[in-house]
Amino acid sequence: MNIEELKKKRTALIAEIPSADEKRFAEIKSEIAKIDYAVSILNSGEEAERAAQKKAEEERAAREPNGAKPATADPDAEVVSRGKQIIFSSQTTEENAEERKKKTEEIEKRAKTLKEGGKVEIEVRAAVASSATALGTVASDTINPAFEQVGTLDKRVNEVHLEGAGAESYKKPFVKAYGNGEIVAEGGTPAGGAEPQFDYASINKVKIVAYAEVNEEVEKLPAANYMAEIDKAVVGAYRKKLVSQIVNGSGSSQLVGIVNAPVTIIEAAQRKTIATIDENTLDNIIFDYGGDESVEGDATLILNKLTLKEFAKVKGAEKRRAYDIVLHGDEGTINGIPFVCTSNLAAFGNVTAGNPYLLYGKLKGYELAYFTNVEVEKSKDYKFKEGVTAFKVTGFVGGSPAMWNGFMSVQKAAEAQT
Repeated sequence: MNIEELKKKRTALIAEIPSADEKRFAEIKSEIAKIDYAVSILNSGEEAERAAQKKAEEERAAREPNGAKPATADPDAEVVSRGKQIIFSSQTTEENAEERKKKTEEIEKRAKTLKEGGKVEIEVRAAVASSATALGTVASDTINPAFEQVGTLDKRVNEVHLEGAGAESYKKPFVKAYGNGEIVAEGGTPAGGAEPQFDYASINKVKIVAYAEVNEEVEKLPAANYMAEIDKAVVGAYRKKLVSQIVNGSGSSQLVGIVNAPVTIIEAAQRKTIATIDENTLDNIIFDYGGDESVEGDATLILNKLTLKEFAKVKGAEKRRAYDIVLHGDEGTINGIPFVCTSNLAAFGNVTAGNPYLLYGKLKGYELAYFTNVEVEKSKDYKFKEGVTAFKVTGFVGGSPAMWNGFMSVQKAAEAQT
């Protein structure tokens, strides 16, 4: 049979497989193996013959124009060579076919065992044993930051730089009131009393420190500059403390916070009670703040982000928002009135009685004095033996409200009287 006839016979045998019993299936499998072997022998013979013909054509093309014989032209040697090629090819093909036959029988045997509910073992080969070679980890060269935790209130108040002055304290004067004129008869003597009333805010020096220790291994971490991020974070911790002092400092070995300003700077009358946040709350704050003659246009709301949410929830006509809120990070406007957010004020929803949930006033009415430069230090000496790197930020500062009634505070409920 030629190759085409063998292929047709093979196709017919395959068509019998679905309906064949176990004995017939074994016979079909054996016949197909024989056909595959015969086809491979015939194919290899044809390939060898084509290779020999090609070689002969190349030799003929290489002959000299005068008809001389090629340099290597031995017909007998050519025949022997072709014979060797065919024999070698046939042996190799026979071995491959036998190997394929064994693999096929093994697969069928496993499949039959599984089909009958038996158990077979499967050899699993790992490319690389985990105990032999550790897998590497690729590190990014950037570090994702945390959400903003510092705020910008310290950058909005009035800064006074006293670095190098050697001062231990600072006084900021302010005007409390102007006098009033009087009507005097011709030739009469005025009673006087038109002098302005002055007072001042006392600002004492306070030391604020932010300190951190980091193992030296952090410096050896790949790609990203962890140490620069730590340096930045320690400075952020310093500013975070400074912002909390501007709002809540007690004034005793601390800055004087807006909430705790003495009555010589902010009167008790500037502490308002507004129990609900509704469509009138903002008007009640704006019109109650400041002097008798004008509505202040450059004051700012200071509030918790969650208190801002309470303003956003207020609905007016047709269930539209009563307040137009524009957001830009920790700042923005409510109906055109600027605000700045800080977590150092309790949110409206959980503020305790007597404590404010909102401040309103002129931010430049708070005086923040820098008595020294803010120093950032990095040292490996302190805990050299342990391999620890220390970061420290130090600054001497002071602060206090320094404007008469410059801020108004708003509480949800009055503090209980005892």
